Amino acid sequence: MTKINLIPKEQIIKEEHPEITFLAVGAVAIIVVILGYGYTSKMTKRAALKKEIATVEKKLAQLQTVIDQIARIKSQRDIVNAKKTALEGLIKTRLLYPMLMEDIVKTLPSGMWLMNLNTKTGDAITGLTFGAVAYDNYIIADLLQALEDSKLFQKPEISGITSSVGEKGVQTKQFSITVDYVNQVWK
Repeated sequence: MTKINLIPKEQIIKEEHPEITFLAVGAVAIIVVILGYGYTSKMTKRAALKKEIATVEKKLAQLQTVIDQIARIKSQRDIVNAKKTALEGLIKTRLLYPMLMEDIVKTLPSGMWLMNLNTKTGDAITGLTFGAVAYDNYIIADLLQALEDSKLFQKPEISGITSSVGEKGVQTKQFSITVDYVNQVWK
């Protein structure tokens, strides 16, 4: 008698060697466990990183408020320093104009008066441009001579002498002078 086996060959091998199935199932189980462990560890690391990022962002927000406060304080400091510098400049030059006016009054001859005075203040020299009126050319000459002889005034230049007759028939001379004034220090 002949035996005819209708069972496929793979099935016969499986039935004859059940350890192969066990090994295959074990191998698949080990692979699943390894992949599961890898996935779980990645997810745990990801969660830890998210938590750390949240903590860092919270600290960054706190530090940003401190940085903003520092910026406000710096801007306030700059404003205060600008005011301080302006005050120091005013204190340094506070007596410049009274002394300047006193020296101009001492230098002006009688028969002359100022109409306007413009200044351009510098550290050591103050530039003056003033318009004046005098009764005659001799008074103007006396003024120029006094400015040239003075150690307080430098480089006097006269310009624009014009004559006019006033309301009472008095003839006057209008002119302007540009001169440098050497700044004096209060002693």
